[in-house]
Order: sequence, then structure tokens, then C-alpha cells
Amino acid sequence: MDIKTKIPVLSMSISSETSRVNALELYNYLQCEMTFKEWIEDLVYGYKCFHEYIVVKEPAVGDRNNPIFVYYISLKVAKIASLKAVSSLGEKAYNYLKNFKPAGFISIIK
Repeated sequence: MDIKTKIPVLSMSISSETSRVNALELYNYLQCEMTFKEWIEDLVYGYKCFHEYIVVKEPAVGDRNNPIFVYYISLKVAKIASLKAVSSLGEKAYNYLKNFKPAGFISIIK
């Protein structure tokens, strides 16, 4: 399986089109040693000027009364996370995201 299938990049729109990555998929790809909760909090709160993310409640993934929150982070934040991994996987992810050219658009607004 190649990096494109492990870290899919989506175009999501709230007010403008922005390419985003599912944070959990990137976290799993990078094989981080800290928990996902610690990792995402570091990204969201540690880089105040780069905190571009969307959180989507996914009741279909979780339980109706306890939905799962899915984080979608901007490519800028994903590249920072990749570099912070300080590993060969992080370097591969960074290069993939750095050279990514958006192809399509998925709107999450109905």
C-alpha cells in the first residue's frame, strides 16, 4: 500500500476550499509514540498561528449518544506534524504533502 492510500488528502469546504488530511490517518502512518489525544492537542494548541483544522462529529462511526470526533487538519499543519515525527516515515509524509497538487473538491455543506 502506498502513501497516497495511507494518507488521503481531501478538499473540504466550510468557507473556502482547503486541502485537508484526516489527522488520525496521519498519526497512524507516522507511528507516533505518544497517544493520539496528546498528539492532536499538541498540534491544535501548540501552533496557534497554524491551528487550521475541522472537527466533524461522526455518529455513524461511534455510538449515537457518544459520537467519534474526526479531526481534519490543513496541509500546513500536517507537514509540521510530519517534520515533528523526526523519522523516515515523517520525511516521506512531508515530501508527499509538500508536493501534493489538489485534484478534486468534496463539499461537506449540503
